[in-house]
Amino acid sequence: MSILFYISLFLVVYAFLRFMVSIFNFFTRPILPNGKVDGEPMVSVLIPARNEETNIARILKGVQEQSYSNIEVIVYDDVSIDNTAAIVNSFAEKYENIKLLKGEVLPSGWLGKNHACYQLALKAKGDYLLFLDADVEVSKWFVVNALAYVRRKNLILLSMFPRQRMMSCGESLVVPTMNWILLSLLPLRLVSWSKRRSFAAANGQMMMFEANSYRENHWHEKVKSSPVEDIDISRLLKRKRMRMATLLGTDDIACRMYTSYADAINGFTKNVSAFFGGSIVVAILFAVIGTVGPFLVFFSLPFPFTFLYFFSLIGSRIFISKLSEQSALLNVVLWPVQHFAFLHLVVKASYFAKRKQLEWKGRNVGR
Repeated sequence: MSILFYISLFLVVYAFLRFMVSIFNFFTRPILPNGKVDGEPMVSVLIPARNEETNIARILKGVQEQSYSNIEVIVYDDVSIDNTAAIVNSFAEKYENIKLLKGEVLPSGWLGKNHACYQLALKAKGDYLLFLDADVEVSKWFVVNALAYVRRKNLILLSMFPRQRMMSCGESLVVPTMNWILLSLLPLRLVSWSKRRSFAAANGQMMMFEANSYRENHWHEKVKSSPVEDIDISRLLKRKRMRMATLLGTDDIACRMYTSYADAINGFTKNVSAFFGGSIVVAILFAVIGTVGPFLVFFSLPFPFTFLYFFSLIGSRIFISKLSEQSALLNVVLWPVQHFAFLHLVVKASYFAKRKQLEWKGRNVGR
């Protein structure tokens, strides 16, 4: 038998294993349950914001409408050049628990968001530190449900991937692929069930820490130069055998990360390698396999193997779309176009990684 036969057979097995991971995630449903909290420990809601005038009012309104009352809110204005600070000040004048922390010049060796989060943590008084990105939206019961889960599971860190809202064709070509990669490669429940570092995952859009542990470890300071600080922090916790969990958002927390194809490509360029252990080479290999794999399998293997391969690829798309509350039909139909959008993303990421010139929100975040 030819080498192409064995390569194609490997691709079938690989696709089937990813399909099984998708099924595992679908049926274990790693979502935040409803909960109740005994007592009223203080939760510090910490929001780093840089040029977020279109989002900041919405997240502040959502936090103020929480069913849980013992909350302080601190927003770090990271040298914004728009009306972010003025909007936060208007809320602070109305609500005593909202404060604006004026940003400073970024010190050498730090990336902007990491520095903002660390400054917020230094000012926070809460028993739990809830970091939220300015572009997320939270339900009325979000804080109490998250707090209840952290306390019931005795977690040091709870992180969540918000449900993604997509309102343009360009977003639909890029954003769903990220969920598909994550949920077909990582059995998300194993983030909490396993102590292995290979099952480390977190999302900086939402991270709730037990405050004493954070103050002892200064997590953001330890990863101050990392453009994927969330992943690196989760690995540090795993190394210390600390309990953590990472879940998917449903109605609790949602986000529209990007508003166009170009915006989504630029946004994911800075962290796409994090989906592949931090290696842009592995990301490129993944993209190449996804491009040539269907042709190799189709022309090299008999029907039963070909059927299993395409069944696995399409099936994983359907299960993950349903779990992510996205249109399964749309993601199946757009699958080839989404893949070429992913190719574009990986090529661009490799270009900037080589030159260390990746820019995000007016700052260089390349290594």
